[in-house]
Amino acid sequence: MRDGRLHWKNRNLAGLTFGALTALHPVGSNGKKMSWAFSCRCGRIVTKTGTDVTKEVKRGGTPNCGCMSKQLVAAKNRTHGMTKHPAYWVWRSMQDRCRLPTHQTYRNYGARGIAVCAAWASFLQFWKDMGPTYLPGLTLEREDNNKGYSPENCLWATRKAQARNRRSSLAVDIPALSARTGIPRSTLYYRLNNGLSLTSSTAALGPDS
Repeated sequence: MRDGRLHWKNRNLAGLTFGALTALHPVGSNGKKMSWAFSCRCGRIVTKTGTDVTKEVKRGGTPNCGCMSKQLVAAKNRTHGMTKHPAYWVWRSMQDRCRLPTHQTYRNYGARGIAVCAAWASFLQFWKDMGPTYLPGLTLEREDNNKGYSPENCLWATRKAQARNRRSSLAVDIPALSARTGIPRSTLYYRLNNGLSLTSSTAALGPDS
């Protein structure tokens, strides 16, 4: 900048807004970077280099005079507020046994190729999918024990029903039976859980029939 004019090689930021800052006019250059006077949303005037402000925006930041620092840190650290909810610890346990070789049951899950679907890397998405059917005391069960955790393969069950399903799965291939008879897997599990005939036409139909 010479004689108060912006050098032709420098980008004119005047009037442009970056986060909470609006560029007013160039202030000067250190030979490499041009400094600008910015008006912050809070009313304060600050001086910052234009390239630093534009780079912050590209990184997903919100340039400001410093007035928003506490707000941004709080937003970054804010959680969903459910870390004490039983369902949160069901989600954590599911993640750990599928991802951590040091977990005591990893050999039965992650080591077998049992994985958690990508969407459920977020507890909020997990709760969005499974929260509507959750009741206190229920555990998360996979309908097909050879497949991973996903909305299509999971349901809430009592511990007793889950234990029964694990024992019964040794003798009954529910997915294969469903494919052969056309009866939904959830219906077959319902009948199995309630001690009903799996294929009899006189058996209770179950929730999905």
